[in-house]
Amino acid sequence: MELHQIIYGLLASQIEFGTYRYKDPLPKMEEVSQWFSVSLDTVKAAYRQLKENGYIISVRKAGAFVAVRFQDEELERNIQKYFSLRKNAVMDLCHAFVPLFSYIQWYGLKNAGPEQLDELEHLCTRSNILRPYVLAQHIRLIYGSLNNDLLLRLIWQAYLFFQAPFFSLPSNLVAFEDSDNPLLNMIRHCRQNDWDGLWKTVAACQERIASATRWFYENRVTIDPPGEPVPFDWNIFQSPSQRCYSIAINLLKGFRLGIFTPEDFLPAPAEIAEHMKASAITVRRTLTMLNQLGVIQSINGVGTKVLNMEESMKNCDFTQPVIQRRMLDFVQSLQILAMTCEACAKIVIKDAHAVGEWKDRLAYIKENGRFESVIFASLEIIPLYSPNQVIREIYEKLLQLLLWGYPLRSMHGSRADINSYYLPHINSLQESLERSDWDSLAAELENLLIYELRFAAARLEELGIKGATSLIVR
Repeated sequence: MELHQIIYGLLASQIEFGTYRYKDPLPKMEEVSQWFSVSLDTVKAAYRQLKENGYIISVRKAGAFVAVRFQDEELERNIQKYFSLRKNAVMDLCHAFVPLFSYIQWYGLKNAGPEQLDELEHLCTRSNILRPYVLAQHIRLIYGSLNNDLLLRLIWQAYLFFQAPFFSLPSNLVAFEDSDNPLLNMIRHCRQNDWDGLWKTVAACQERIASATRWFYENRVTIDPPGEPVPFDWNIFQSPSQRCYSIAINLLKGFRLGIFTPEDFLPAPAEIAEHMKASAITVRRTLTMLNQLGVIQSINGVGTKVLNMEESMKNCDFTQPVIQRRMLDFVQSLQILAMTCEACAKIVIKDAHAVGEWKDRLAYIKENGRFESVIFASLEIIPLYSPNQVIREIYEKLLQLLLWGYPLRSMHGSRADINSYYLPHINSLQESLERSDWDSLAAELENLLIYELRFAAARLEELGIKGATSLIVR
């Protein structure tokens, strides 16, 4: 979502829940700009949308004030409706927080500098800032330290969908008032380099939020959803209108699955447009981008040929801004996967079918001799067998973004070099599966992804794509 939509959504829900009542002043736009670390123009766009939709009025030199008068009964109906429609998704998101975000939060705090910790501590001790705005600063200062735009979009979406509305209700803060501020404890552990203590505090905080959420739905939300449940959704691209990216990913899936093999020719653009239900212009834009990516080559009068692994690397135009952006999408998704795969894999391998599927996939990889597919084949087990819908949703989209790394398949050298590089990892995974050693299995998958992340980031920096090495997990 665009940043102004995040701010708009938060303030609108706070007005509907009674955090701000009729004629109450909203925070000054300059303050909101600072809290969310966005431009003043972004905040103005959010306030302008609030005004257009009748939530606020603006008074010259005085600021913005709530224009809508909700009675207590209406406020209660707003709260019940909002949270009942999102109950399944919120509870699912809550269960996903530990495997998806605990390690990321731990690593982000560990990676934060003294200035970031000082600023966060100052915010935590200011009693005049509502908790949702402290959480917004937390996102900016802690998750922002990982330099991953893709991750930030995911965190912001989760924040807007659940945390910000939840903590906008004063009654939901009760569970956190009788103990020390967990963020202050986390900061203290960081300054003492007490990483074990930091991990315990992060895990305890996540569990406290999950417990408070369960209590809220058991005791506070009393109505059935008055309509279709609202799912949690996450757009992996900054602009949802980029249809050509989704078409490109579908074609890349076809290349990976062998539907289109090297030296094959793609169907005519008109056929692709009809099959994908897209315009001819969009398909042409997609094919141009895939030409620049080096996965296909358009030959005048002949057609569009799928390139092999070696040709793909040679033909990829890494100087193109759109290709550089897609390469960063690839390495950013790899970073998120590296930081979450161990915890998510431990959940999945409780299912005997997942274990059997993993064994079969590794055996097939050895048979067909394309050992580099071990990463994709292993990670696909998680969205296939995870009991958690949010994890399935997020992993499916992260795996889509890994497809942009198609030209980098030969970065480990020749076919013999590639197979030699991946074989020890395949053997280790197979041995762990045979021994039912789930800790070793999950740790080996994490190590493999961290190695791959470091290698890919260094290679992209060599190719002139700046910012890749800032994503390395140490």
